[in-house]
Amino acid sequence: MKSGHGLMRRMSRDHQDVLQNIEFALVSTWRDRDDVDDRACHAAIESLLTGSQPTGDAASALSGRLLAIRDMRADVPDRLWVDGLRVVAGSIRTHSRRGPGDVDYLIFVAQYVPA
Repeated sequence: MKSGHGLMRRMSRDHQDVLQNIEFALVSTWRDRDDVDDRACHAAIESLLTGSQPTGDAASALSGRLLAIRDMRADVPDRLWVDGLRVVAGSIRTHSRRGPGDVDYLIFVAQYVPA
């Protein structure tokens, strides 16, 4: 299995569109809802990666938005989508403490997501 850094580099280089789709879902939901924070973003992604139900309204909304984007991107193989989710989860861990109300990751990535 590739290291997290190697996966991030490969995804950023070869599949930036997949990462942008995932980031768009997170940032656009954050822009629409006051209760979305980095912790909810991470929880939503982890729920998709593990097949569990997200806990909390914000994580559920994020998970729903991510699933809608996934449905629109039927051209992307499942393995590639999962790799994208893993990379974004790693980015959240890198840019945020994921405490209640922390939005450091969302502020960071929002600069790359059109309004």
